[in-house]
Amino acid sequence: MFLIAGVQPKTRRVDDNPQRCPACGLSQAFTTRVDHYLSLFFIPLIRVKQGEPFLLCEGCQRPVNGSRATAQEVPLSGASTVCVACKKVFDRSFKYCPHCGQRA
Repeated sequence: MFLIAGVQPKTRRVDDNPQRCPACGLSQAFTTRVDHYLSLFFIPLIRVKQGEPFLLCEGCQRPVNGSRATAQEVPLSGASTVCVACKKVFDRSFKYCPHCGQRA
């Protein structure tokens, strides 16, 4: 008889309220946590270690520094541009319009 056991990471979304990603400008960053589970035959059974929450953007797949970054904490470059789709003004450092999601 043999057993296949080990510890494996599992990513969990902690909060379902999207926040704005400072990297791409889209509101697709969610509070996420990586927990480690003891697994038996690749089935997670017992949480061994609970990870620290962080923001993970689902748009650009980048982790955001800080556990609760908000729109006010995002450094703006000061230069603004106008979106070609919705005609709203936003910071030039964003790759996507934070209002409609159009690529800048």
